[in-house]
Amino acid sequence: GREKEMSMLMDIYNRVSRFDGVSELVLVSGYSGAGKSALVQNIRDPVQCFGGIFICGKFEQLQEMEPLSAITTMFADLWKDLLKRDKNTFLQIKAAIEESLGSELNVLASVIPSLRQIVDIRIEETPNTGGIEAQNRLKHTFRLLVRAIAASLPALVIFLDDLQWADHVSLYLFESLITDTECTSLLLIGSYREHEVNDTHPLAAILRKIQRKQIRTTKIKVNSLSKEDTNELISGIIQTPPHLTQSLSDAIHRKTSGNAMFVLQLLSSLYGEGLLYFLLETKQWQWNTAAIESKNIADNAVELMSHKISKLQEETQHALKLLSCLGSFCEESVLCMILPRDNKIVLKQAPKGCSQQAFRLGYTSLILSLELAVKEGLINHVDSKYKFVHDMIQLSSYHLIPEDERGQWHLWIGNQIWANRDTSPEKALYIAVGQLNKGAMHIHDTSQKIELACRNLEAGEKCISLATFAPASIYLESGIGLLGEKCWMDH
Repeated sequence: GREKEMSMLMDIYNRVSRFDGVSELVLVSGYSGAGKSALVQNIRDPVQCFGGIFICGKFEQLQEMEPLSAITTMFADLWKDLLKRDKNTFLQIKAAIEESLGSELNVLASVIPSLRQIVDIRIEETPNTGGIEAQNRLKHTFRLLVRAIAASLPALVIFLDDLQWADHVSLYLFESLITDTECTSLLLIGSYREHEVNDTHPLAAILRKIQRKQIRTTKIKVNSLSKEDTNELISGIIQTPPHLTQSLSDAIHRKTSGNAMFVLQLLSSLYGEGLLYFLLETKQWQWNTAAIESKNIADNAVELMSHKISKLQEETQHALKLLSCLGSFCEESVLCMILPRDNKIVLKQAPKGCSQQAFRLGYTSLILSLELAVKEGLINHVDSKYKFVHDMIQLSSYHLIPEDERGQWHLWIGNQIWANRDTSPEKALYIAVGQLNKGAMHIHDTSQKIELACRNLEAGEKCISLATFAPASIYLESGIGLLGEKCWMDH
């Protein structure tokens, strides 16, 4: 049911790739689970077939306040993609980046450390700037980077997902890219949940600024699936003619109101519970419409998936809960900091208020549990990342942790990462401090509070050096909040 929207996206891509000097913006909106991300991701393969590059950055509701995390992750993935491409393309883009940025490479590498994977950068002292000057310099170097990459390709497609959760600096760079009159062959796509963005939301303000500059913009609203689209989807999944699946799809549509994510999860749930099954004798799928209609089914996808996860093995549940505390995805390097490979059991005693078993996962056991979740279709394992298939699955996993225990989980994770930070100290700083802040209500020892305040100060100062002032203020305020009245005199 998304053929029209797919056609629109490909028409825009063809326009951007064929005419020099053209850059365009596409805004994709809709409710959670409607299929916004899936729609945009569907153009990845055609774009790459035509010689373009498609890169994606996703913002997170539970992000650890790592400055520009979606942006840095997006470019880290791009460098990995470039290293897999033919040598000529790689060398062409490498040369374009080096020529365009010159001495500014060192500035950009402080924000995107993975840039060092493809270009040679001398470590030099960069001038200490602050405020507007630092933001303008970041904007300028970021524009130079994207110009260099886009000019070397038929087109560069940048997809920024879940803009409603983007930090202020990322929104600033989002605006600076699409308003850059010297950038050619760029297709910038942003998706967001329209019902979470009101007139006072930072994203709304940025979109108004872009509109005033008369940037060519296409808006695509992804609605719920119609009855016909739901039937077509289910017919395709179970490889049964549409006229035979009508009763099944009508029952599912009534239960889900056509929310694409809910439809898929409910179909999987019906199969798991034996209400949808394949009969070998007739070689056909069978179902009991009356039983499906009368079944008490969760009112939304989060409840349905929480129920599904609660039926998994206990260790797999604990693995998903741990992963959900870290966001929509986690790199294996971070998991190694939480559960070092040489530790069979991390803690003999779980933190007060938490299940003893929740913290008895060793690294090998954790990976095996996550792989089981991959087989269940709840997460993906791509390269070195474990990633939830959808935000709602992450939310469902997180909601399985009792609310009064969540702080203890975050505190334990933060302490584990900080204790094993030597492998990646800069990355560990933001993740550990973000986790510890979420569990700070369980820290009662004054010396531990002061230590966490110092870590918040370190993270805040690092953010200021990168001109990311919004997260810096949150770190600094969190640190101040940990200190008592006499701390200022004693420390």
